[in-house]
Amino acid sequence: MKTYLTILFGLVLLSCEWPFETTPTDEDSFFTISVTHNITRIVDSADVDISWSEITIEDFSHFTIQRKSALESAWHQRAKIPNPAITFYTDMVNDDTTFYYRVGISDINGNTRWGEGSTTIPLTKKLIVPDDYDDIQNAYSTPVTDDGDSIIVSPGEYTGSLGLLGKNVVVKSTHGYTKTSIIADNYNRCININKGVLQGFLITGGAPSGNTAAGGGIYASGSAILKNNCISDNTAPRQGGGAFITGNVSLYNNVFHSNSGALVGGIIISNGSGNIINNTFADNDSAGVAIDNQSSVNFINNIVANHFYFDLLVENSTQSTIAYNRFKESNNQDDNISDDPLFVLPGLIPCLDYELSDGSPCIDAGHPDLEYNDLDGSRNDMGAFGGPAN
Repeated sequence: MKTYLTILFGLVLLSCEWPFETTPTDEDSFFTISVTHNITRIVDSADVDISWSEITIEDFSHFTIQRKSALESAWHQRAKIPNPAITFYTDMVNDDTTFYYRVGISDINGNTRWGEGSTTIPLTKKLIVPDDYDDIQNAYSTPVTDDGDSIIVSPGEYTGSLGLLGKNVVVKSTHGYTKTSIIADNYNRCININKGVLQGFLITGGAPSGNTAAGGGIYASGSAILKNNCISDNTAPRQGGGAFITGNVSLYNNVFHSNSGALVGGIIISNGSGNIINNTFADNDSAGVAIDNQSSVNFINNIVANHFYFDLLVENSTQSTIAYNRFKESNNQDDNISDDPLFVLPGLIPCLDYELSDGSPCIDAGHPDLEYNDLDGSRNDMGAFGGPAN
């Protein structure tokens, strides 16, 4: 791609209010600015070339090159060139946006005239890890990644806690949680997220320090969506070994197992208002799921099983919908059931061992509305392997 823009020479008086006193070689000439690039996809950084027509003035001092992006109001100096014979400059950009340039020619008295141009860098909608960036955090943090973009992650183990904060971005693995894992740094939580979608990862090893820390694997707030993940073997000093959920956060088709926390090893939902649909919470330390603090979640088609203390506890959250789930305290009310879910191989194959065996009472026992149907069109199966998003 190549862009070209020619601008009439503009007049800007920086140091005085009378006209520019130096004389061009040709009074009728134009001062032309050319902004060009050959960028088709920007990943980290790329070059933009700025050139301008030859022009001679009396008492020449220097050329000034300035730039601002479409997101900025102030100009930033990129270069100052004292040689009148130089008529080009190569700038480095690191974002997929429109950049505005201006070139000023100044005399020794501080008088300056400007010529302006602009160019637009093609949008990069997708980054690949590790092809484009070695790690997920750097791919997320680069200015190239904007709302609506995707970060596609190839199989592997990715070590380091992630802060997915402030961008509405999809972070998705190509082969799911059996092939791709996010492993926390020592004494840190795996994931902090408040926007976008996190999909298809094994999230493990989270152990935040501090006696007040909740959410060992994940702290999710805002409008975040967690989908098709396995959250396993995380520890919180306080509650929610697997996750602490607050705000309009939604969970679809995740497995939470073997997480530990004070009282509640699985997840805590506090002042939540999202959709918790078709997840499996099983074999977490002590207790499974607690919903409290005026939450108003839609807790539908989930399986909560194999917890010593309680599977599901709902307190001070009368606006929450709790229907078509499996948990031992259900008393078979509101289409909830308490029967043994009959997992295939509980405890033997991480995450996948919570598929349902033939004859499970959770098969075809989820919400009967068509929007919840399994991928084969049959009625919803409770748990992480049922529903349309599996």
